[in-house]
Amino acid sequence: MELDLTGAKEYITEKYRNAGDFDFVPDDDLSSMLELLIKLDDEYLKEIDDDFYDEEVVYERFLNALNKSFDKYKTYNVRFADDYMDYMEQYLASIDAIDWE
Repeated sequence: MELDLTGAKEYITEKYRNAGDFDFVPDDDLSSMLELLIKLDDEYLKEIDDDFYDEEVVYERFLNALNKSFDKYKTYNVRFADDYMDYMEQYLASIDAIDWE
């Protein structure tokens, strides 16, 4: 199944905004941060193909990329990456794209 990256971004953006924890992040920055993580996530999925999705590996990639590109939010990047992983999982579940086996 090809992932709808635009749909994922819209879904996850709404989750961040509804939660309110990152209201201080301007829309342009939030959009850029999500684009970065979605791109990294998509690249990782292509890299592993059908192998095991290692959350620790991808989380480290997310955190390193966020800290490099969005240093001004360094204090919040851990939470941002963690929330992204939760929201992406929720998005995938909402479109029946997760095989729990």
